[in-house]
Amino acid sequence: MFEPIKINCNEKPIRLSLISWINAIDELFSQKNYKRAYELIQIALADFKDHPRLLDRWFIVNEKWNLPLISGKFHLLIPEEGDFQFLQQCYGNNDFMEQFLPMGRKNQSNEAIFNALKHNKFPVAQFRAMHRIIKKNQAIDQTEPGSQYRENLKSIGLVSLIDIQIAHRRAELLMGFPNESDRQFASSVVMLLIFDFAFNQIGLQKLTSLVLANNTHSQRSTEAIGFLREGFKKKHFRHPKSYEWLDCYENGLNEENFRTNSTIARISERILKRNITLNNSM
Repeated sequence: MFEPIKINCNEKPIRLSLISWINAIDELFSQKNYKRAYELIQIALADFKDHPRLLDRWFIVNEKWNLPLISGKFHLLIPEEGDFQFLQQCYGNNDFMEQFLPMGRKNQSNEAIFNALKHNKFPVAQFRAMHRIIKKNQAIDQTEPGSQYRENLKSIGLVSLIDIQIAHRRAELLMGFPNESDRQFASSVVMLLIFDFAFNQIGLQKLTSLVLANNTHSQRSTEAIGFLREGFKKKHFRHPKSYEWLDCYENGLNEENFRTNSTIARISERILKRNITLNNSM
């Protein structure tokens, strides 16, 4: 056991060894006191600038994981308790879940959904995943004299980064819309916002995406937006109902290819009004 570090964040910190900082931070992680761990990491980085072990822990509790991602009428927001009904509908929609999580996971119970919503801060530390609800702003302009313009955010889909690998700065991208018409109008915006977040805001090195081989439309769309086909996994999934073995494509987009992708540059200029491959959002 080590001696706990007691520091008042408003006072000038005492210079400690790297291992003392790491032990103190990891103890806070074990206690799930992520807010305090975040504070200690900030102080430690002043003495050990850009140290990989501290940066790994910083990556886990970075406050940017919870920031809203917004472009025009589309908002990508961390789920809150008021989103329970929409999440319940999504998890109960088998067709949607097969699209969102191919051959994926069991349906979530109401208790599990409530628990996740109550612990929505520091998602990477808790779940090694980041889930967001895609919402569309259906602004209402009241017609009565003196009435105010107000926002009306309608939940239309889900987007997630799962299986987040801390050491490798890698995550798998999932995106789904219960209504196909919403996918048609929102998918490109959502994908670009996630690219911008992953490579410019949070510092991922690579995004991956698995697409069932029989879903040719989704595979074409995945490649069109910038992913590269990296492999073909034979009999990689087993259908939960038919028990049929299914093949899938493995796709990836690393930071180097993202920075040099002229398609992403052109589409982001048109849709987001800025070239996200230039990393202007840091």
